[in-house]
Amino acid sequence: MEAVLFGSVLGVKVVDIYAVAVVALLGLAVVVLGYRKLLFSTFDRDVAQVSNVRVSLVEAVLLAMISLTILVTMRVIGTLLISALLVIPAASARMTTNSFSRLLWISPIIGAVTCFVGMNLSYHLDTSASATIILLDALVFVAVYAIAGTRNRMKMASLGHL
Repeated sequence: MEAVLFGSVLGVKVVDIYAVAVVALLGLAVVVLGYRKLLFSTFDRDVAQVSNVRVSLVEAVLLAMISLTILVTMRVIGTLLISALLVIPAASARMTTNSFSRLLWISPIIGAVTCFVGMNLSYHLDTSASATIILLDALVFVAVYAIAGTRNRMKMASLGHL
């Protein structure tokens, strides 16, 4: 049961690495080839339908990619870390930009950096890798939230002085 929740980074097999690489490349291909359709479907369903985008197909492909990602990474990193890595970097990135394309770049960078730093910290501190990465992700989120909140308050204050 613990392996399902927290994964087993030390028990990673070569086949697991290949599976993750294949799903990552497939995900990249879906984003690159379907960028416009993803953009329309994600932000405005009505505009997407008017633009002849089959929203239900785009949603099905997106859900299939999420499912594949969860399936191939569950044994390695566990369901808790999967959930955190799917949500927290994207939420942090969303607070930094209004651009969909920048969001698609910033989110995986945040995820990769927190994973790299978290793995190194967990090794040196002798702590759980998953817990360390999730905690680091949460700290990044709180920092971005605080900075974004301060920036928004300053922007609103400057508008009040016009």
